[in-house]
Amino acid sequence: MIIMKKRTKILAVIMTALLFLIIPTTVNAAQSTKEIIIIADNQTVVCEPKPQISKNNVMVPIQPIAEAMGWTYNKNSYTVFEIAKTVKYTDGLRKYLFSCHTSTINLDYEWINRSIMVGVGRFFDTEEDKKIKLSINPVNVNGVILISVNDLAKCLYAEVRWDKDKNTVYITSGEIPYYDGQGLPNRDELFGQMKTWHQITGPLTRVGDTASEQTVKKPEITTLFKPVGVMTSVPETGTIPAKIMLPGKTDIKSKDSYYEPYKINIGHGCNWYAFGRFYETYGWQVPVNYSTRGKTYLDEVKKADTYVKAEYDFNKIISGCIAVYWREKNGGHVVFVEYVERDENGSPVNVYYTECMNTNGSGYKPKTDGKVKKATFERFKKSSSGTKDLVGFVVPNIK
Repeated sequence: MIIMKKRTKILAVIMTALLFLIIPTTVNAAQSTKEIIIIADNQTVVCEPKPQISKNNVMVPIQPIAEAMGWTYNKNSYTVFEIAKTVKYTDGLRKYLFSCHTSTINLDYEWINRSIMVGVGRFFDTEEDKKIKLSINPVNVNGVILISVNDLAKCLYAEVRWDKDKNTVYITSGEIPYYDGQGLPNRDELFGQMKTWHQITGPLTRVGDTASEQTVKKPEITTLFKPVGVMTSVPETGTIPAKIMLPGKTDIKSKDSYYEPYKINIGHGCNWYAFGRFYETYGWQVPVNYSTRGKTYLDEVKKADTYVKAEYDFNKIISGCIAVYWREKNGGHVVFVEYVERDENGSPVNVYYTECMNTNGSGYKPKTDGKVKKATFERFKKSSSGTKDLVGFVVPNIK
């Protein structure tokens, strides 16, 4: 009996000691699970799953923080995530794509890649080609990937500050570069090119910012030449109204031989010709990427908010517009409408147009391209080759 009492006392002492050992551990665990607050650009971000600590790093989900800081989020796969931010500028009437920054997070290769694309009607694009290795392995919480807040900040060009007392992470947007040091023009150079190519007269302001009265006024169109204007009478078929070659120049492949409207850098072919003819007629350019074709082309014009607009009603065809054709298996084509004949009811009957056929990608041919052609309106809907369907027009947006 004495032996049993001793054993009981020893057991009680051991249990008490173990209890004291467990209590501090439980307290520490409770402290470590204290909710971490995320403040991104002065706003509290609700994260799900909640941020957590891993190897002294605050781990956070990508999407809620990126979107709170004005970036779009796209999950390309289970291991590749992409966030991007586009900044646009306006002169009060027109909008221009100015810069698009993209950060790709690749968990397979454990790196971040940042790229920059800057556009002013034509595109300059470059990859920074600077792969930044992830500082710590990501954490998978119920299918959602959490990465180090420091790694996410690199994607966002942001700064991070940790307040231990408040258990809070502060993320602040930093200066997003417009120039990567590898030949991409800086902001001032791009603004200068905007003014040259697009005849901007007012100051440029960032889209979304409050514009001054000067910027919201419709700027007068200024050109480096005198626009020829829209034809007011039936042109003679076979004639070439476009002034593509400068006087004394004979080499169509040399850019310095082009008449001013045709110097815009959009390559050869139907786009090059139609854009140039439009510019020659009105004195302003069509601010749409030349590689965009068909219905997408008109969609881009529709949302460009510029001196041009997309028209889908065929009966509203006018002299001095660009007709757009598209068929899935045959691709796209554009022609410039020189003049439209109408009947007594105002309905289009005959269309006089010019085009560059760009046969086999060989570019403009002075002896065959640019000549005035005539077609009935019904025939015109099928393009000159009869293989592409008319989808709409690019028309002036100024009254």
